[in-house]
Amino acid sequence: MTEVGAEAGAEAVAEAVAEVNEQVDIRRAWLDEDEVGLSAARVAKRRLVEEVRRLVDVVFQMDCGDVGYGEGGDGDGDGDGERAARFMAMAAEVGALADRVGELPRIPRAEVDGANVSQARRQDALLVERSTINGRGNPLAPPVRMWADGDLIRAEAYFNAPYEGPPGRVHGAWVAACFDEVLGCAQGASGAFGFTGTLTITLRRATPLYTKISYEAGFSHREGRKIHAWGRCYANGQLTAEASGVFVVPVFGGVGHGAV
Repeated sequence: MTEVGAEAGAEAVAEAVAEVNEQVDIRRAWLDEDEVGLSAARVAKRRLVEEVRRLVDVVFQMDCGDVGYGEGGDGDGDGDGERAARFMAMAAEVGALADRVGELPRIPRAEVDGANVSQARRQDALLVERSTINGRGNPLAPPVRMWADGDLIRAEAYFNAPYEGPPGRVHGAWVAACFDEVLGCAQGASGAFGFTGTLTITLRRATPLYTKISYEAGFSHREGRKIHAWGRCYANGQLTAEASGVFVVPVFGGVGHGAV
């Protein structure tokens, strides 16, 4: 088969997949679902994840009291040794808890267990559960919620101190990462998913911490295997950043996220 023929065949496969996907909203792999249909254990895990996020926040903001340390002062009145002892005791407690959690059954992973999680556990394969941006079961993910509004995808994010870049402002990499996720979901309105090929971010003004950040994104158009999408985010009604992205459907067909 010639290279042109192979390309045409790949596009035909992608179009066939898109036709099938039109029957369902494939974007739902990213979107928040009602917890009524979830097991009690999964709801409880999500609560644990929220507490781990809170732990990251409070640990990040712990004051070592070492202003002026090494310059003839010991910081504040607690004393460096006493404070260090308290911190080490806390580290031991957290370590013991990590050991307990580590003894529990794990989600199977192909890299470790040779198991395909998308085949073994559909719920664990959904991006709303595992994503590093809006995964309800991922403690690394900032609090981000996404939902469909017709053909558009909307999201709300709330960034606290661990996500800081410039003082009082969200690190630009997190602003961009959220765009990648929101546009990545919005492209699903095309009927297919592709991998991120190009993501262009324009930062209009600083994005503040401790503020609700509103994202919106949509599908623009498709050129063969290339899916184009756009996005914007706002803080207090002011535009803080814009994005455009090109997502490329692989030659073997659409990218699966556990939605279908």
